[in-house]
Amino acid sequence: MGYHPVMAGPATPPVTRPRNVRGEGDRLREQLLEATVSLLESEGDAARLSVRAIAKAAGVSPTALYLQFPDRDTLVSAAVDRGFAAFNETLRSAAESESEPRAQLRVTGVAYLNFAESQPALYAVIFSSRRPTRQPTESGAVVRDEGLKGLIALVAAIRPSGGQSEARELALTLWAALHGYATLHARTPVRRWPKPARYVDRLMRAHLGV
Repeated sequence: MGYHPVMAGPATPPVTRPRNVRGEGDRLREQLLEATVSLLESEGDAARLSVRAIAKAAGVSPTALYLQFPDRDTLVSAAVDRGFAAFNETLRSAAESESEPRAQLRVTGVAYLNFAESQPALYAVIFSSRRPTRQPTESGAVVRDEGLKGLIALVAAIRPSGGQSEARELALTLWAALHGYATLHARTPVRRWPKPARYVDRLMRAHLGV
C-alpha cells in the first residue's frame, strides 16, 4: 500500500477573551462599586455581602466581578473607601460653606452627625470592626485619614498657640465624642438626645473654650 500523507486542516486559533470596548471595564467597575456601597448601606455588615449578591445587585455575572477585582474582600474594601470618600466630601463641603475656622468646625461637626444619622448602616461599616479586616491600600489609607486631617487643621487654626501636637490631641478628642454620639444615638434612638448643633456647641465650649 502506498503512503498517503494526511493533510492537516487549518490551524485552530487559540481561544481568547474578547477585549472590553474602551471604557466598558471602567463602567463595569463603577457598577460593582455602586452596588456594593448600596448593599453596605442596607446591610450594615460587610460579612453579609457575597459575590453572588453583589453581582446580582450590579446586574452582572460573578465571572464579570472577578474580571475587575481579584476577590470579594478587595471589592468590599474599595467600596468602604468609596464610603469614606463620600463621608469626607460631606465634611469638606460643610467646612467650605463657612470662612471662619470656628464656624467651619461647628458646621463640620454637625455634618458629621447628620451623615451618621442619614446613612447609619454605611457609617457603621466604615467606622466599625464589621468592615473587611484587610488593610487598606496606600490610597485607601489616605482617604480614610482625610477627615481627621481636616479636623486637626481646623483645631490648629482656632488654637494656633497649642502647636500641632495639641491640635491633633484635641481633634481626636472631638472625633471620639462625635463618634460616641453617632453610635449611641443610632443604638438608643428612644432616649432624648441634644440636637446635633447644640451638642457640637457644647463640645467646642468644653474642649476649645469657644
